Amino acid sequence: MVELPLLLAAAVVVAGIYLWTGVADTAGAFAGLADALLHGRLYIDHDMPWLELVPLAPGSHHWYVPLPPVPAVLLLPFVAIWGPGVDVGVIAAAAGGLNVALLGLLLAAIGVPSRVQLWLVVAFALGSVSWWVAGTAGTHHEAQVASLTLALLALNLAVRRRWPLLGGLCLGLAAGSRLPVGLTLPLYLALYAGLPFPPRAWPDRGTLLRVGGLLVGVALVAAPIALYNELRFGSPFDFGYTRIPSSYGMVLDEPWYREGLNSISYIPRNLHAMFIRGFDYVDQFPWFRPNWTGMSLLLTTPIFLWLVKARARSGPWAPLVVFGWLAVLFGILPDITHGGVGWSQFGYRRILDVAPILWLLLGWVFRNGMSVEAKAAIVVGVLVNAYGIWAITVLDFVSF
Repeated sequence: MVELPLLLAAAVVVAGIYLWTGVADTAGAFAGLADALLHGRLYIDHDMPWLELVPLAPGSHHWYVPLPPVPAVLLLPFVAIWGPGVDVGVIAAAAGGLNVALLGLLLAAIGVPSRVQLWLVVAFALGSVSWWVAGTAGTHHEAQVASLTLALLALNLAVRRRWPLLGGLCLGLAAGSRLPVGLTLPLYLALYAGLPFPPRAWPDRGTLLRVGGLLVGVALVAAPIALYNELRFGSPFDFGYTRIPSSYGMVLDEPWYREGLNSISYIPRNLHAMFIRGFDYVDQFPWFRPNWTGMSLLLTTPIFLWLVKARARSGPWAPLVVFGWLAVLFGILPDITHGGVGWSQFGYRRILDVAPILWLLLGWVFRNGMSVEAKAAIVVGVLVNAYGIWAITVLDFVSF
């Protein structure tokens, strides 16, 4: 495996790149919510009307954050020391660098060769939407980065079948940052169960204890979040997103939510952004202009094409592959049925909800080595992401 000091050095370098190339949006809502929690409130007590917030009452200057609260909880020690004006961009970049080391450890756990680990770590760090999201921060990006870190921690524990209670806590916290991550639970159950696929016998006591520990860990996070929602909106399941005011009246009055917040009718527009949409061509240097609506993963992360080889019907890693794809399907479903595609973004940021599993599957694909063509795809992905970030942050060459 790649030595831990090398992974930590890579994490520091990547965090530095994210800080240097990003234009962090430090006006996110989670630092304000963390400050509120430190003062015993569930609401922000100062105007932040430019954000997607829910007023306590019409015309109120107090605001609820209509998103899962874990990113604010994670910011509590930083806000306690530096106040609500803490530079969240630095924290997001540092977490983005940490994710690089966590991915390397994850790949090592399934026996991916050291050289392949390095290639995949580079692809993840600089040849995927992780670069854009960790470099720009902002409310939604903060949630994505936090969720990614926590899910990588949970998956590292699960593939090693260690500390299921802690693994469940990490997974619950990841879902408490980005709700779709909670739907990837089947993979974690399969990994902690350690069963062949399909199972041939009733699980033993050790297996039941591991699975039970995982579920208890998730529940320990879910319960206070449910109470948090109950105290704000009178329902454990209401985060308040549909209550956001909009220039159209309310958020559900916006034209992209004609069928509600989620609908299967929205799948084509999300698949278009995820797989088909490219640069906009204009007769102006540098000609290929990113669009805030998104961009195909096949352009930003072409190494994902090799995921078609992630299949297994038998053997010790069959549960990883079978349940991995099942978790990806469950985890991405709320995203591709959502009325909005995730703008403003470079790439398709919501893929990060299932990214730890996709990179784990890629590691399994390349467990015996990596072809020249795959390495070339990684280089292309790095170049595309570097160009997109340069065009947006340096040239302000972007359209909506």
